Amino acid sequence: MNGSYMYILIAVFLILLLLLSKLFNRKIMLGIWSITVFHSNTIISKQPNGKKIKDPTLQASDVSDVPAEFVADPFIISDESKFYMFFEILDKSTGKGIIGLATSIDGENWAYDRAVLRENFHLSYPYVFKFNEDFYMIPESCEANKVLLYKAKNFPYEWEIACELIQGKYVDSSIFQYNNKWWMLAGKSGKLHLFYSNKLEGDWLEHPKSPLISNNVSITRPGGRVIVDRGNIYRYTQDGKPSYGSAVRVFKITRLSEFEYEEVELNVVLRGTKREIDWNKDGMHTIDQLKIAENRWLIAVDGHKLANKNYFLWKIDRVFAKNFARIKSFSGTMDDV
Repeated sequence: MNGSYMYILIAVFLILLLLLSKLFNRKIMLGIWSITVFHSNTIISKQPNGKKIKDPTLQASDVSDVPAEFVADPFIISDESKFYMFFEILDKSTGKGIIGLATSIDGENWAYDRAVLRENFHLSYPYVFKFNEDFYMIPESCEANKVLLYKAKNFPYEWEIACELIQGKYVDSSIFQYNNKWWMLAGKSGKLHLFYSNKLEGDWLEHPKSPLISNNVSITRPGGRVIVDRGNIYRYTQDGKPSYGSAVRVFKITRLSEFEYEEVELNVVLRGTKREIDWNKDGMHTIDQLKIAENRWLIAVDGHKLANKNYFLWKIDRVFAKNFARIKSFSGTMDDV
């Protein structure tokens, strides 16, 4: 072999070795989200005792029917003396969020049940509520460019689209009733929008003062159920600084009508602990609160810890999960034949 060819081959080999080395050493930072649930005598208007959120109640490892990367965005509802928690599961086989379900008898001990809602677009933030004896859910469907209202066909397992509420890439739409009207707060591109309607499935109008806030990622993206209690209205918002999912703030809405909107900030109620051993070290971004008796609330929150993982191994894990899901789906199809 000619000496010049030998040098070329060696150079190509070294370049390939360098590229492979970079690939194998490439890192990816992942937010690993988990959920915890606790009781409180009041709604959360200041940071809760750290002991109440010391350990997660539900983690990705609890999900048994989906290859889950994390669980987040918890929302709780009760029916016939049983508690149901809906939440986002990040499905590694698709890279998209789907909606999962866990159940509890006492609100303290939770068992994962199954995935209950999936679409060909990303779903998260399953804002579940009851109206006129029917159960509804408004999951975030920003990827579909619309806010969709789902109705339970067979609660809690089967859901179908009841109607489209509004169009647009709105995130974490949060609905509530006040003064015989329906109201909905929704985030979009660093802005906080407000809509209202006389009927749940009626025509929704944007408030004349909407967007209420612009160009502020610290207070414009909803971060949990809007609480209306004893005539007071509290909205919770994600704080996106210094990074996504850092904290949750609470505002008290002091004036709300078809023409007016005023609010005052109260506190930061959730934030990361900054302690390396904690599951919520790097931030928290969703809170839900269910009143179960006078001076008795059930609180669900999420939090995350950043993990610096090998990109190559993470990618292989995603590919494996995707192919395993295909094999499982094909096997299920064959069993039906």
